[in-house]
Amino acid sequence: MNVLLLAAAAIMICSAGAIAGTDPGGENADRAALAKIRSLYEEVVKSDDLTRLMPHLAPDVSAVTPTGEEVKTPQELQAYFKKIWGMIGKGGSYEVKVHLTRTDLYGDIAVSHGTTDELIRPASGGEYRFPMLWTAVSRRDSDGWKVIRLHGSIDPLANVFVQAQLEAVKWAYGSGGLIAGIALGMTVCFVWRRSRRRASSVA
Repeated sequence: MNVLLLAAAAIMICSAGAIAGTDPGGENADRAALAKIRSLYEEVVKSDDLTRLMPHLAPDVSAVTPTGEEVKTPQELQAYFKKIWGMIGKGGSYEVKVHLTRTDLYGDIAVSHGTTDELIRPASGGEYRFPMLWTAVSRRDSDGWKVIRLHGSIDPLANVFVQAQLEAVKWAYGSGGLIAGIALGMTVCFVWRRSRRRASSVA
């Protein structure tokens, strides 16, 4: 009886050791593969060409962009970045640093979320620094992990682009008030001088 109990305990210990030795290793490999995709994203956004990222995007990938647009294929995502770079202009730059908050693994599905530090320097001058929240859902297939859904968002009210627009509006209204004031002053001066001339001619 004691022999059977010892044999059963040995089997349980060996099984637990095998599970502990296999699962963490596989999970670590999955997390490392997902980290490589994030690092690659940081590199490819420096240009308008996502070619190197394409093998890591599922054919049915979709995304909601920080500008509120939805793209539904890798090609549409590529077109979106070309549009962004068209706004930045030749000679400008775009840099992103991705920060991971957490990744949850559910078998062949991974849900990751975190933040990014974005830096845009348009060719026209100046720079825009802003944070962004992101979520990515990836699916593992025979070729590895593929991103199937992306979502990025920025504060719709207190972001650098809104602030820049408000400053432009303030400047426009301020300039308009200054011009109106100068015009009014010139008009008053003209009327006053004309009145004096008439008074002098009458005298």
